[in-house]
Amino acid sequence: KKPVYVARKNNKASISVALVMSLINFISEKAKIGKNTVVLNFVYVGDDVEIGDNVKIEHGAKIYEGCIIGSNSIIGANAVLRPNTQIGEHSIFGSLSVCVGDTRIGDWTTIHDNCHVTSGMTIGNSVFIAPMFTSANTPKMSKGKFGYPNTTHDPRNPPIIEDGVRIGERVSLAPGVRIGKYSLIDMECLITKDIPPYSHVRADKSIVGRVIGKID
Repeated sequence: KKPVYVARKNNKASISVALVMSLINFISEKAKIGKNTVVLNFVYVGDDVEIGDNVKIEHGAKIYEGCIIGSNSIIGANAVLRPNTQIGEHSIFGSLSVCVGDTRIGDWTTIHDNCHVTSGMTIGNSVFIAPMFTSANTPKMSKGKFGYPNTTHDPRNPPIIEDGVRIGERVSLAPGVRIGKYSLIDMECLITKDIPPYSHVRADKSIVGRVIGKID
């Protein structure tokens, strides 16, 4: 099928267009859609979402309430942006990647396919993140019920990635770490400590898991 071009009425997704596309897409009447933005099939756009000009939203993307996407950016197929994710201009959020929300992503930044961006992160401008990136924000995992609602109430400490950082495939960030500006992180690194600016980080030999104690 041909792409669905989102019509606008006073810079908002019109009620009539949202209804016409309801078999293909759901776009909230409260969403603001910029000029020349293209929305492909099976896309969800929630309340109070703001999408700039010349944005492309690919098939199956889910953009939850309160998200902001800057002009000239691309949201990949089946990507998920949980509430209050902000993405700058000229940025790419890749296919099958997930941002858990309450996160700021800068301008001219690429987050590749199959990445997990934990909630609360700050990712700077001109950052490149290769596929299979993961990040965590909970230093301690207490006992409790991990469904909904979560009963653990563990503190959150999300990582920070500064401007100009480049991250290779299959890199993981522990809670609270800061990657200094213009650092280069080679593939398959587990980052557990802050990285100073302009650092080049390379993983040592593979670490095989071993038993270090018992769980109470």
